[in-house]
Amino acid sequence: MELKEATVLHLPEHEVRQINGVVALLAPAAPNWLGTDGRGAAILEQFDGRRSFGEVVRDYAAEHKLEEAKARQHVETIARDALRQKLLFTEIVAEKPYPGRRKLMPRRTLDELWLHTNNSCNLACSHCLVSSGPDGDPGLETERLLDIIDQARGLGTKRFYFTGGEPLVRKDFFELVDAVLADPEAELAVLTNGVLLRDQRLEELAKRDSQRLRLQVSLDGSSEELNDPIRGAGSFPRIREGIRRAIAAGLSVTVTTAITLTNAEDVPEITRLVAELGGTSHHLLWLHKRGRADGSGPDFTPAVEQVIEVVRRAQAVGREVGVVIDNAAAIKARLAAPAGVKRDLSNACASSLCVYSDGKVYPSAATADVSELCCGDLAHDDLASIFETSPVVQSFVDASVEDKEICRDCSLKFLCGGGDVEHSYFYGGSIAAHDPYCELHKAMFADAMGELIRERKAVTEGNRSGFDAPVAFAGMGETTTHCASGEDPGEVITSHSECVVSFDLDAPRKLVREFYGAAAEEPQEELCCPVQPAAEDLSHIPAEVVERFYGCGSPVQAAEIQPGEVTLDLGSGAGIDVFIAARNVGAEGRALGVDMTDAMLAVAHEAKPKVAASLGYDVVEFRKGFLEEIPVEAATVDLVTSNCVINLSPDKKRVFSEMWRVLRDHGRIVISDIVAEQEVPAHQRRDPRLWGECISGSLTEEELLAFLERAGFYGVGVLSRTFWKEVEGHRFHSVTVRGYKFEKTQGCVFRGQHLVYQGHFKGVTDEEGHFFPRGVPIEVCTDTAAKLSRSPYAGQFLMLDPEDPGATDFLCSTDGSCC
Repeated sequence: MELKEATVLHLPEHEVRQINGVVALLAPAAPNWLGTDGRGAAILEQFDGRRSFGEVVRDYAAEHKLEEAKARQHVETIARDALRQKLLFTEIVAEKPYPGRRKLMPRRTLDELWLHTNNSCNLACSHCLVSSGPDGDPGLETERLLDIIDQARGLGTKRFYFTGGEPLVRKDFFELVDAVLADPEAELAVLTNGVLLRDQRLEELAKRDSQRLRLQVSLDGSSEELNDPIRGAGSFPRIREGIRRAIAAGLSVTVTTAITLTNAEDVPEITRLVAELGGTSHHLLWLHKRGRADGSGPDFTPAVEQVIEVVRRAQAVGREVGVVIDNAAAIKARLAAPAGVKRDLSNACASSLCVYSDGKVYPSAATADVSELCCGDLAHDDLASIFETSPVVQSFVDASVEDKEICRDCSLKFLCGGGDVEHSYFYGGSIAAHDPYCELHKAMFADAMGELIRERKAVTEGNRSGFDAPVAFAGMGETTTHCASGEDPGEVITSHSECVVSFDLDAPRKLVREFYGAAAEEPQEELCCPVQPAAEDLSHIPAEVVERFYGCGSPVQAAEIQPGEVTLDLGSGAGIDVFIAARNVGAEGRALGVDMTDAMLAVAHEAKPKVAASLGYDVVEFRKGFLEEIPVEAATVDLVTSNCVINLSPDKKRVFSEMWRVLRDHGRIVISDIVAEQEVPAHQRRDPRLWGECISGSLTEEELLAFLERAGFYGVGVLSRTFWKEVEGHRFHSVTVRGYKFEKTQGCVFRGQHLVYQGHFKGVTDEEGHFFPRGVPIEVCTDTAAKLSRSPYAGQFLMLDPEDPGATDFLCSTDGSCC
């Protein structure tokens, strides 16, 4: 939309949070949030539905002593960010009354099932929720458990959890594991104490798919002195070795620690131990008031203020040693959920159930064997009827965060979802009671929001390009990690139990790897996009590479590659654009390619010697890596290309920042990608097939250009635009875009240089907000003079330089040189 002088914009009811040097604007009712700096927040606060856009620009110019052209650029930049984020509107948006989650949830499905495979255990931990031990219930017979797994699969269950007791003590453990994983889309997490992770059991576990089978191993101290009083004498060395062996065997392992009064100060050292054992994930648990923990006295549970500090210290250690605190990662994922989607309580009974070791069904693993919460007995009813008709299930589904008095006026209620219903029940007697860890949830959400904003700020401000307009560093739903599951979240989503690890953090990348892995194995004509490389560029490239061209443009052709240059193609696939570049750079240049898909890289590596033989020299190199973390040294590349791959990234801003990092000064990017005329609708973003076909992750053209400017690129322009396809009334185009890098190294040093814009317009504004009226000498700093004397501005400005009397007589030529 055009932002005119008289345009009036509206910021909805919101809360402003100052978080360690950054600012978050939070609209609780949506929910929605946006992270910026003080300047950006101050601008957005001016859009009160009464003041015009022009008034805001003029006030900002006066306050910061800026020329109006630069002030307008600043105000328009943050305003457009907020409009895209749906935190700013052209008209007042009335919030609808919230009717509770039952009315808004999509059709309920049993997405996950917990199985207490047994209550028998080789340990007797002092905080065990179900008081398991060596004399515990051995669990249901194999046939009954297999039948329960079949029933769940019939209801659409894709995620299973085995807990106990100790699941590994069952003789039929692997038969049960294989029954779950027989469904190629199913996932299984096994909660274990780790003691039995050795010998034949470990060998058998290692034979299973580590992407779908995960272990959650409990460890409650970094030494025998701290762990063993909680988990049992002699347990520490056995658990430690179990974790080490499982990780060494290639299994997916998360270490879990329950924070107690006796081990609280030691928790960060457990995080450090996880790293020493080769692990990368640490999950923290807050004690429930039940089982043996309820009988251990009030001193067994630390105060919530202490837990907050423990979590923060563990995160600090985790950042130091490369271990993720799983709870914090899960909260960051919640903050990235689609804007406007409300989180309301947990998934207990809404989409998850637990079967206890005696066959009775409960809302969750933590509530197992609590008689008043029994949903039914599989000895008499089937899982489907219990899920649909149980009064206990219905009471949970009918509940809402709005039922919790302390949550009704909380600005985080639709982000947090009201905390953990299990803690509410055990500490307060009902799922609508106050969660005693409420302050912990608030602190973790504030910390995560601040961390996300600062991370994104570092990406946005990680260059010295001169672009200094206030921007939205981060916002709700900005990344697309929530879009790849294929599931419709509806208007309401629920939280997983705090007892369990996160599964979904790599969903988009996993989907893309699988999709293009299959395309590497068997060429797919339907993926071929609207623009094909010229025939003369393909004569030296094997047919098996050409058959696997899935681009949407010809960025290498448009880049005007010069001999001796170093080029880098991102998402290089089978290598076609790298091989074209290799012929253009010649024997003195280099052509690099980066891709994350093993199958595509295999095709490229196989073709590489054939291309070298045809050219008579070998300058090609392929590397495995992600676009968000390009495995190339800084400032070593003259040209970065990509062909229909950026839309596949879940973090496009980081991709653009990485492109800027690897380029040399005056280097350029030429990228072809698919853009949408309007924002891609939510249901298309969730379609796995459309992800692979470059639809789901498409930016609009405005977003693409804006994000490139924010990353520091100048001279950004669209070289070509071609209609690609229409999907359900939404139009998509292939565009090829070019931009340049110039890193400011001297700062604003003025020595009397002036630039005169020669036309053809009455005036132009550059990326930094400098306005150049036609024919008027404008004083510029040395950096700006250097930048505007090169492509793509060459020939548009006359240089007036007092230190070079001849400067008034030359124009910059089209190749960027001046004479």
